[in-house]
Amino acid sequence: MDPFSQLILVISVTSFFTFQWLFHRVSPWLSVRISPGFLGLSDKQKVEWNSRTVSTFHALLVGIFCLYILFFDDAVNEDPVWGDPTLVKTNVAITTGYLISDLLLIFYYWKAIGDKFFVVHHLAALYAYYYVLVSALLPNSRTCRQDGKETTKGEQLCPFSAGSYHCTYTLPKLFLNLYFLACIQTHAFYTK
Repeated sequence: MDPFSQLILVISVTSFFTFQWLFHRVSPWLSVRISPGFLGLSDKQKVEWNSRTVSTFHALLVGIFCLYILFFDDAVNEDPVWGDPTLVKTNVAITTGYLISDLLLIFYYWKAIGDKFFVVHHLAALYAYYYVLVSALLPNSRTCRQDGKETTKGEQLCPFSAGSYHCTYTLPKLFLNLYFLACIQTHAFYTK
């Protein structure tokens, strides 16, 4: 395992434990001080509250990181396809730790926050991140284009990379969102 992969693994594990700590310690402590009504919530509502608090923190952290990459990362901005993905991989490692942490919480507190669609969403995202972190599509993009087209002499064709990513992440996410919208419309129609 090269040193960068070890660093990514350390970031993912650290992210996992950080988000667990935020859920179990920081969110309850902060919520009591910011919103006194927190103490009046049921245990189930507190679990959902803490889960949403951690999710919001994760979204803010990763969103700010993405904006930084978008505006200030010279390697990615100079060449978005072939640029150095170091910061992108770091961001994905943070999100990987969060997703695994959240999955553990979903399973442990299934009665409060369990939902099969959350599980499928998390697993689909983790599977896609597997390609970025473990299969190393980004670092190998200099020798293998994801769309299967050759651009320079010596590049390998990888027609299945883009297709497998599309089938395992993009399509399931699209269908889950469409199914979710259909459920909302059905529910709204029958509750009128």
